[in-house]
Amino acid sequence: MTNDTDSFVQEVDESLRQDQALALVKRFGPYLLGLFVIFLVGIGGWQVWKATSLDAARRQSDAFEAAIEQARGGNLDEAKTSFERLSGEGPQVYRVMADVQRAAILQHQGDLEGALAAFDQAAEKADDPVIRDTIRLRAAYIAADTQDFAALQTRLQPLVESDSRISFLARELLAVEAWEAGQNDLARDTLENLSLAFDAPEAVRQRAQLTLSVLGPAPATPADGATAPAPSEGETK
Repeated sequence: MTNDTDSFVQEVDESLRQDQALALVKRFGPYLLGLFVIFLVGIGGWQVWKATSLDAARRQSDAFEAAIEQARGGNLDEAKTSFERLSGEGPQVYRVMADVQRAAILQHQGDLEGALAAFDQAAEKADDPVIRDTIRLRAAYIAADTQDFAALQTRLQPLVESDSRISFLARELLAVEAWEAGQNDLARDTLENLSLAFDAPEAVRQRAQLTLSVLGPAPATPADGATAPAPSEGETK
């Protein structure tokens, strides 16, 4: 499971690396449809074979693959209906993946609120904490575009405090959105911690350092009793 998780984080990180601070955390979502399927099947597939008979698992797998083919063929509404049906039946891992796929289609169609609700539903169903945190992070990228910062911060906090490597990406998103919301102190503190986290992915630390250089140091505060320097002659009228 650790190798699968590290591989997924690396895949996400490679996609994130291509964009600058504010844009990079919002762009990679639409391209994760295939990654989520591979990742969730890799981690949760053994649960399917353990929880159900071979024939039942094959039937569910065939139905899921048929829905995937509908999506690949451009029949998104039909695929969405198929995934909605699959999300309520069969082994748990397929129900979770069906919600994830339906959410991805909704996002592709521009229904961000619907996509966010579908991702949240998938996360609620997921028993495995790694799968659950991964889906919650995926939902947070959408929430960054649909919710205010306070709501996003509440959504991200459990991920930020997690021991999972997903936490590094959650902290990066928190810092960037805090900066965008004008909460520069929170952004700066989070980025400084990320830049010094020896166990964080190298690319995450490098991006944190780069973003810090753009954000700049905290403004100096005058010492007690000190007065601010008088404006120069050119600054007065």
